[in-house]
Amino acid sequence: MQPFLHFAFITALAAVAVKASSFTCEDKTVISSYFIGENSDVKVDTVACSNTIEKRDVERRQTNVCADTCTTNCFTPSGGGPNPYDCQVISDALLYDSQNVGALFNISSGSTIYMQYSTCETFYVNQASYSETYCRTDWANIVEYVAFNCQSTQNAHGGNCVPASQAWFIQ
Repeated sequence: MQPFLHFAFITALAAVAVKASSFTCEDKTVISSYFIGENSDVKVDTVACSNTIEKRDVERRQTNVCADTCTTNCFTPSGGGPNPYDCQVISDALLYDSQNVGALFNISSGSTIYMQYSTCETFYVNQASYSETYCRTDWANIVEYVAFNCQSTQNAHGGNCVPASQAWFIQ
């Protein structure tokens, strides 16, 4: 496990390591679907899952969780990970939309936003009992970091980033 470091004007906060675990959306129902990025080549779905994670009963704080630190977990063993350059396309699309649509996005309680380009997929899961606001630039940084640092050379095949509160995670 390696802590993820935010690079864009973010003060580092203490992060608590969380056991790495992979989430799979079962019986996925697509609520909305669209494409993002300069070339509109990254598919984005807002989905509902039959195995919705129980909403964490965390104290309602600020709903803007942008700039919250999270701990990066790499999934072991190696094998079957995405092409990190496909993940770079998603990261670039998030940065493009940050500049052209807006830096922040909202996600309802218990919702998942799923993105895919070729072999790479990423999603943001809101496990809190309230809606959250997060920033596209931080999501882009996490996607890029995990893509290039949780590969077979690190005996991994992808990973996630989880804040100490576990109110959300990005995989």
